[in-house]
Amino acid sequence: MGNAPATEFCRSQRTPATFPIRLKVESEGFSVEREASTVDLSLRGVRVRTPLALLPGDTVGIILGGNSRRTIPARVVWARRAWTDLWSIAGLEFLETLPVVRMRP
Repeated sequence: MGNAPATEFCRSQRTPATFPIRLKVESEGFSVEREASTVDLSLRGVRVRTPLALLPGDTVGIILGGNSRRTIPARVVWARRAWTDLWSIAGLEFLETLPVVRMRP
């Protein structure tokens, strides 16, 4: 896993945002889905905290909370172990343009 600081890879301004998500990783004959949480996000991607051992180049599905099971495809840009050997921090780049969500005032 890469050890470069997260800010080195950040291509757009990030906003702190912590909420629960699920990450799904699939390969030939293998699929795993685990709880994770966001750390911050931007229009192009999100930084997450996860128990999965992700590697740069991996493709993952981001599943938001609630009733929706829509999966947002993303690519792991960087990843490193954090705090303990049980958690990783990873920078994910969205592979699709996300729809604009308007917040109510």
